[in-house]
Amino acid sequence: MPGPTSTTSSVKTQELIHGHILHWLRQQPGNDIESIDYDDSLFDMGVDSMGVAEITANIETDTNKTLIPEEVYELETINELAAYVDRLRPNKARNNGAAPAPTVLDAASDPLVANENPLEHYARLNRRVNNLKEQDLYFFEPVISDHDDAWVVIEGKRMLMLGSYEYLGLLGHPHLKDTAIAAIEKFGTGHHGVRLLAGTTTVHMELEARLAKFMRSEAAIVYSSGFVTNLATISALVGPGNCVIGDVWNHASIIDGCKMSGAEFYEFEHNNIDSLAEKLELSDGRRTLVVVDAVFSMDGDIINLPPVIELCKKYNALLMVDEAHSLGVLGKTGHGIQEHFDLDDDVIDVKMGTLSKTLAGCGGFVAGKEEIVTYLRHHARGYIFSGALPSGQASVAIAALDVLEQHPELVAKLKANQDQFLAGLKALGFDTAKSVTPIVPVMTKTNDITLAMTQLCRAEGLLVIPVCYPAVPMDAPRLRTCVSAIHSPEDIDFALEVMGRAGKQTGVI
Repeated sequence: MPGPTSTTSSVKTQELIHGHILHWLRQQPGNDIESIDYDDSLFDMGVDSMGVAEITANIETDTNKTLIPEEVYELETINELAAYVDRLRPNKARNNGAAPAPTVLDAASDPLVANENPLEHYARLNRRVNNLKEQDLYFFEPVISDHDDAWVVIEGKRMLMLGSYEYLGLLGHPHLKDTAIAAIEKFGTGHHGVRLLAGTTTVHMELEARLAKFMRSEAAIVYSSGFVTNLATISALVGPGNCVIGDVWNHASIIDGCKMSGAEFYEFEHNNIDSLAEKLELSDGRRTLVVVDAVFSMDGDIINLPPVIELCKKYNALLMVDEAHSLGVLGKTGHGIQEHFDLDDDVIDVKMGTLSKTLAGCGGFVAGKEEIVTYLRHHARGYIFSGALPSGQASVAIAALDVLEQHPELVAKLKANQDQFLAGLKALGFDTAKSVTPIVPVMTKTNDITLAMTQLCRAEGLLVIPVCYPAVPMDAPRLRTCVSAIHSPEDIDFALEVMGRAGKQTGVI
């Protein structure tokens, strides 16, 4: 077994890490491993995301150093991990019993690595990306040169789009295009500034009124980015001394907003009401915000909202629901999760949504009580200090709402396509996790299989999206596929045929 190969101090670190990894592996059911190679891939050994977290915590305790999660992910072997740990500076010692100063955990601003050229830091983080590019396995940022309904052209190849969030197929709708052109001709291509100063137009006011009515709320506020909507809203509603609680599978923008707020942040087990109740007990009477996705963007399942509402009432907590993937998708007429569960208008305090998915534009919004919206308009930094959403884009959302309200049959078509695709995948033997929506994960077991299936599908003209850690847990890579109302039954049959062949060639089915 190849072992430590570096200096005395590095040998000590390598042996320490080897012990922790071996201990974790032996704890796993049916694993009686006796030794491991210092140069073998940790992921190939079966060290999953939970294992990485536990092993990292043990290393931090024994070395008094803080490991950066993004950095650890790039290190595949014991020797690489040990060399990295040896480069880290120890945390500052406690002073008279006081807690040490907090350590920055963002790899982009990591101050812990001593005597390192800053460019080497970024080069190390880019290693996996560069390796994929060298192997012709880099499938991210595909460049679309043409768009024809459900089909696109990428690098000269025509492909069926099976990864788009345009759930109702409105991206090329003539009403949306005509409305945008008219708004640009009237107001120009950009804006005059931030909304509170000189950036507001009649189009913004009309859009906010339409969104409030559509979401069955008193008022609405539009932001220029969906991601910023969550960051700005959450960090404005709670802060230091307060409490914020979220589902562990929430979107990254929600998680970042919770962390940025400065409130004490708890995560409850995915869709687990008992776990949420335990976290609400910890709020101890503080002002508390509970934030959940309506539809989870990587798994396609739906939050069990009614008991969440009851718990929020019991603990006097505000409830915020992110409807980015439920607007136009859930409910008989696409009005979202309230229609899906047949809920009263005011049971959700903060209704967040995006303009970039079903509504085929860009931007984000919050709908709710007048008191909350007015407060956000004057305290949410992402609204106050960001340029206004261009009127052309705001008009696109209005036009999309027109189409959605006038053509509820699009929602029924989306549901039919979703059912056809899900049933077909299951009949082929694929694992689609907990999906009950147009977001359909196809679980692939390993990163290598994920990339291999992507390559096979795209070679046959099917655009699927590979998703690996850190977007999902290390042990749950997948193809994230999305169906649209614009897909024909023949399109879905084609997708199933291609995926079936790829699944058999890679051993997934």
